[in-house]
Amino acid sequence: MAPSRHLLLVLGALAALAAGCGGGSGSANAPSQPIAFTVNDNGWGEIWLMDEAGAARKQLTPSRPEGSEAAGSTAPAWSPDATQIAYTGTGDAVIQDPTLEDIYVMDADGGHVARLTENAVPDFSPAWSPDGKHIVFSRGVDLSAEVPSAALYVMDSDGSDQRELFRAQGVLLVTPDWSPDGTQIAFTRVSFPNGIARASVYVMKSDGTGAKEVIPGAAEPDWAPDGKHIAFSSGRDKNGRTCFEECQPSDEIYVADADGADPRRLTNEKAQDGSPTWSPDGTQIAFVSDLTNRGDHSNDIYVVDASGGTPKPITKNAVWDLEPDWR
Repeated sequence: MAPSRHLLLVLGALAALAAGCGGGSGSANAPSQPIAFTVNDNGWGEIWLMDEAGAARKQLTPSRPEGSEAAGSTAPAWSPDATQIAYTGTGDAVIQDPTLEDIYVMDADGGHVARLTENAVPDFSPAWSPDGKHIVFSRGVDLSAEVPSAALYVMDSDGSDQRELFRAQGVLLVTPDWSPDGTQIAFTRVSFPNGIARASVYVMKSDGTGAKEVIPGAAEPDWAPDGKHIAFSSGRDKNGRTCFEECQPSDEIYVADADGADPRRLTNEKAQDGSPTWSPDGTQIAFVSDLTNRGDHSNDIYVVDASGGTPKPITKNAVWDLEPDWR
């Protein structure tokens, strides 16, 4: 499959949204809004919170500074104790440049922002280990090449001890997600046979060994709370078409066993669906879809039962709501 449109937001500019402002570290009481997500308003991204019904929206990261060409904040990821959120940011940069993107962390109320990585390559797609001690993320290795590369790195939750976890030549390794028991990491592997992007879900041990494909033609894996299933996006059934610069089959939301067996489709609306995230009790999945307005591909966040059924929209705005992460 070709990567979903939501994954292409990462692949095209490698998370071309980001922001953050300095600070220290600390903790905060977990808020009542359990869903963190990205708001994209005309290219500028912000991290927000909301409750399960899409209400009580609260903005955490700054609005676009006047004259800035940077792109805000993206890819929020809750810490296991729900006191912090990791995300991708460009700090005080005012130009749009993916190489300025780094990993930041802030308290759940938006306070005490700390920058964890700082280098001349993009760092993006953070995800916490279940014990809260480590963060896995993607690092662009060679994005100027005809075939770009991105590797998976891991660091302590304070940004120390950054080290490469897994790399494969000429592929992008993105959207990592740690298994609930901490023993495995699922991720999207994007290769470029004949110059065409193809994505598959891989799983490896948390030490970076034993990587293997478990779901071909799939992307954006998210482990179920019980560790027995993985939600993902895929256009494998060709149920609808989505066209931007070119057309491709619309992605929909699926669930499979953790080893890739017994995949089943949850959505059936011919819309472009992606970025699945499980509810804490494992009974629902939130995801992003352009179902509300297929004409201009406006993106909102929907919820569907983990057993399938009719998706229910929980946001409807003039802005794009993207990348939900359900605490």
